[in-house]
Amino acid sequence: MQHKILLLASFVDKNYVNKFLYNLKENHNVEPDKVFIFDLTNENYLLTYKLKIDVGIRFNIKKELPKTIQIHKKQKTFFTINALNKLIERDCDLESGNVNHKKFTVDWTQYEDKLILLKNDTLEISNISRVFLSN
Repeated sequence: MQHKILLLASFVDKNYVNKFLYNLKENHNVEPDKVFIFDLTNENYLLTYKLKIDVGIRFNIKKELPKTIQIHKKQKTFFTINALNKLIERDCDLESGNVNHKKFTVDWTQYEDKLILLKNDTLEISNISRVFLSN
């Protein structure tokens, strides 16, 4: 059977990371060494990983993996497509609306080690740093 691979990002309380990793392995066959952990806030880590989904099978991210979003990566930057579009509009001084965002480029060096999200139609850019947990 064919499958597609999604890059996901989960926002996990630092006290529950091991439990989350265990559930990810048991329920979705994602090995802990394939999960990348980033420090996001005092309370939360950002965990990124690839999830293999069979084509034709409906997968409800919000139900299966709460506090998880589909994410994209460019070099050392994570972002959602909507956030990328808003970033291009902001950086290129464009009116929001019917814009062909593919015509514009982003200087990714300005956004290294960043998470770019759109919350309530507001661009939110957060610093992230890789964390290595000891077993």
